[in-house]
Amino acid sequence: MDFPNFIQLYDAKEALASIKDEILQEWVSQKQCASILGAHGINPQLFKDKYAAQVFDYFMGVVAGDVELGQCPVMKEFIEYLKNQEIRSDELFLLCTYFKRSMVNSTYTLEINSQGLFESISYLFDMNFAGVLTLYTDTIYQKEQEAIEANVAKEYFLSNMSHEIRTPLNAILGFVHLLKEENLGEKVEKYLDIIGQSGENLLHIINDILDFSKLRSGEFVIEPHLFNVHDEMSNALELFVPSAQLKSITINYSISEQIPQFIIADSFRIQQIVGNLLSNAIKFTPPNRSIDVKIEIAKEVPAIVISVRDYGVGISVDDQARIFNPFRQTAQGAKLGGSGLGLSICKQLAKQMGGEITLESQIGWGSLFEVVLPIELSDENVHTPKRNKNDTVLFEGRVLVAEDNEANQELIRMTLERYGLKVTVVGDGSEAFEHVKEHHYDLVLMDEQMPIMNGSDAVEKIRSFEHDNALGAIGIVALSANVIKGAREKALECGYNAFMGKPFDMDELEAILDQYFPKKTILDSLIVPSDEPLSSIQQLQQTLMLEPEQIRSLLDLFHANMINQMKELKTSIKNRDFTSIARISHMIKGSSSNFRFSKLFRLISSMEDGALHHPLEFDFEEQWSAFECEYAKLPLSQEL
Repeated sequence: MDFPNFIQLYDAKEALASIKDEILQEWVSQKQCASILGAHGINPQLFKDKYAAQVFDYFMGVVAGDVELGQCPVMKEFIEYLKNQEIRSDELFLLCTYFKRSMVNSTYTLEINSQGLFESISYLFDMNFAGVLTLYTDTIYQKEQEAIEANVAKEYFLSNMSHEIRTPLNAILGFVHLLKEENLGEKVEKYLDIIGQSGENLLHIINDILDFSKLRSGEFVIEPHLFNVHDEMSNALELFVPSAQLKSITINYSISEQIPQFIIADSFRIQQIVGNLLSNAIKFTPPNRSIDVKIEIAKEVPAIVISVRDYGVGISVDDQARIFNPFRQTAQGAKLGGSGLGLSICKQLAKQMGGEITLESQIGWGSLFEVVLPIELSDENVHTPKRNKNDTVLFEGRVLVAEDNEANQELIRMTLERYGLKVTVVGDGSEAFEHVKEHHYDLVLMDEQMPIMNGSDAVEKIRSFEHDNALGAIGIVALSANVIKGAREKALECGYNAFMGKPFDMDELEAILDQYFPKKTILDSLIVPSDEPLSSIQQLQQTLMLEPEQIRSLLDLFHANMINQMKELKTSIKNRDFTSIARISHMIKGSSSNFRFSKLFRLISSMEDGALHHPLEFDFEEQWSAFECEYAKLPLSQEL
């Protein structure tokens, strides 16, 4: 050794070894050390005998020259033990520091203390602690990596479990439904009811576990988008009518007229909250009673207030304090079954959306759950007044339409020609760019998502061409079925002049055309467009302003395209080709929206979202079955 101070320590090793037990006892008895050990449930005697004693022997071996510094045999096991006890690095530092202090104190007890002895003990401990900290850091990093890998494995397991269980469940529930339509007798029908209800309960439990897992891991995403709150809430409540009727329960539903027709929020999660609350209300309400569901607008801030009031058994004060905790149920809830996660998920969903949920209840009175959820108001609620006179507006000019869906091409062409405009239709952004270079157009309607070259890339090339050739900027309107929050702003940043969602509103279209074309008014026999769901040729004619034969022609084209697209989509689902699923779903979504086939639109939108954002978790087969059933209900041209 280069330092003579180590000679003093070497000479003192026998004396230090003779009071080994006293040194260790002082170490574990120090107030802060005892506090750390106690906080992590570590037995001081176990710590002293199994680890501290071996660390002391290692230290004395270094002093004797028998062991290299940093080569403590027990150190790795010691660090692993502390890691599993969740010891923090600052606590580890204190434990090592107090060991050093006990060693230094012992030199005073033995009356062999000196400055040189203090420096040599401090040097060895500091060097040893550096090695301990490095090993501890590496161990913690390994623990974090193991946790990450465990989470990935868990998510993979959950997604596969969901798929594997849902697939046979789908078949079970499907055949139960078919068998119930047969006249098999009252006894068999009762058995089928039990099987069907049990299957539905199992499906709810699977969904709850998956949602709860995502919420706890922070992977749950809230996706606000524009939707018709009146329609969506009515559709959500309709799903619970059959189960309420089985108990002769009446659902009283009211929605305030002050709530705008369109709002921006996550409609799926709002329906999920309402569904959980309504399901619970039906479960705990005795037969022949009622449930009140109200949706109102908050007074102070843009928010909707959803309340679900039942006249059931009620919840005790003790149970109210823990009812929103996961896996917590009332005594009656445990008897009736379920995951015990529904209310916990509701609370966490409300919190994720910036809202809250409250409960008012008492035994024998029933329960009132109230959810306040922030929303954004949409410009879609502010349109020019709808046409209420027998007239229409014959614009003069030329329009280029870039749209890859054939049915949409025809629909837009017919609509614009109805206004007296000359229309050229192309199938992708590259063709649109070439046409703009070679011909004069007053306006371009550009679909954002197309093959070969998408709309945004085409706009960029057009704007660059205009700049290089000192040309004026042509008006370009983005057409998109993606009307989520920020889509309009993003389109304007990309160089578009305006944005129209699909299906486009006639007043909005007319307002845009009014900016770019001279116009004149002619008498016509148009009827005021209806906001009701479309079910007849008259409604299609009123909304799209087309002749009956044009409607039939478009519908034939729609079905012809759907046959090919559905065949391709089914193959892509079978092959788990998520890119193709998203692409085809987007095409179908656009044409479905233009015909106002709202249920088909929602189903295929969900399919597209699943392929883009969570392909491993999404049940494409189940969604495909629902989509096929809904498509089969659509009218053919000869039926109109």
